Amino acid sequence: MPQYSDDLFLGPAPTFMGTGIRPYTTTATGGTGGTSSTTLTVTAVGFGSPIVLGMFVDGTSVTDGTYITAFGTGTGGVGTYTLNQAINVANTTALTLHNNTAFDNPSPMSLGVGPLGRIYVWDVIPQALVANNIAASQTPVAAASLTLTAGTSVRSVTTTGGATVLQLDLPRAVKVTTGTATGSALASVATTGTGGQISYTSNASVFTGQRVTVSGTAGGTGSITGYSNPTTYILTAVTATTATLTTTAGAAVASVAGTISGLTFTLGAAPQTVTVSGFDYYGQAMSEAITSSAAVSTAVSGKKAFYLVSSITTSGATGTALTVGTTDILGLPVRVTNVAYVASVKSNNALAQDGGQFTAADTATATTTTGDVRGTYVPATASDGIVRTVMGVLLPAIAVGPNATRVGALGVTQA
Repeated sequence: MPQYSDDLFLGPAPTFMGTGIRPYTTTATGGTGGTSSTTLTVTAVGFGSPIVLGMFVDGTSVTDGTYITAFGTGTGGVGTYTLNQAINVANTTALTLHNNTAFDNPSPMSLGVGPLGRIYVWDVIPQALVANNIAASQTPVAAASLTLTAGTSVRSVTTTGGATVLQLDLPRAVKVTTGTATGSALASVATTGTGGQISYTSNASVFTGQRVTVSGTAGGTGSITGYSNPTTYILTAVTATTATLTTTAGAAVASVAGTISGLTFTLGAAPQTVTVSGFDYYGQAMSEAITSSAAVSTAVSGKKAFYLVSSITTSGATGTALTVGTTDILGLPVRVTNVAYVASVKSNNALAQDGGQFTAADTATATTTTGDVRGTYVPATASDGIVRTVMGVLLPAIAVGPNATRVGALGVTQA
């Protein structure tokens, strides 16, 4: 028979709001003896959890993304620890060590006490966002997979199924950044027909869908109808020496065949669908389709919070380099369908409520273009591995209690 009160439910109804205990944060004093070294000596431990493998290390002059990879003489307290990268700090440095675990392990409530007071305390210290810590700069020349690279604050791990994936410091959305164009401009351009057809000096770095910005004062016997300085067009039917201009809305362009002078044809980006695949923190497989920017040197952020990234593919050639990295769009641990369920959110050690950006959980059937199934939050202060954000989430009956459901607690099934 279920046992419950206004604030506590102990019955057997299945729910995923568990009470798993996870080492989280501790303070310590230590350093590398004032020399560049991967050996951290902890001389004193303050309050918090024991030091464990994988904990990020933060403090004055500590390089962002530094974490513990192995025990030396220390196994949780004072002693030595091996770091993933060399740092140079004195042994008297005040340190904060943390796992950046976004939320506890889910477990059936029948195995333990549910959340007291029906409020979830979400407590995170995200590492700084990095534009290329998931995939370093690569230039797709066709539909292909990008090579994943474990950069700052990202680790390469092996799943229980034997797959090698990249693990982020905590669940967060990713972003795709478009670099500069591979080819700078088209040379010796002429109009060759009445429908926007052009020719140019042979150029292997031109791709269908690529943008070209035409600028200058038109001269010569050829012309592009409706041209004004400057105008951006889309290149279609591309070969090494010819292409057809269309408007950025995809409409046909009229032209007069002939020579062109006084105009510069500067190449830009060809936006493509970049599909990111991986898993959320609860182990659900998920994918998101992000359309890269048509503008060079511009980033496009996704909406879904990934914890593990297993692959990234592009739908075609971009004409530019692409990088993939992390954002400050942080994934919430439980489904929050309305901001009214956020009881409190504070960040950067300030007493006032944080003025960040909340996005509610997407409750529609998940696809590669829908939002995050639990919702996201962007703190007002940029993440740096030091700024802490704490949110109190009020849990409705569908998330905890006798009538709780998995969807009520964790959102619709990922896609």
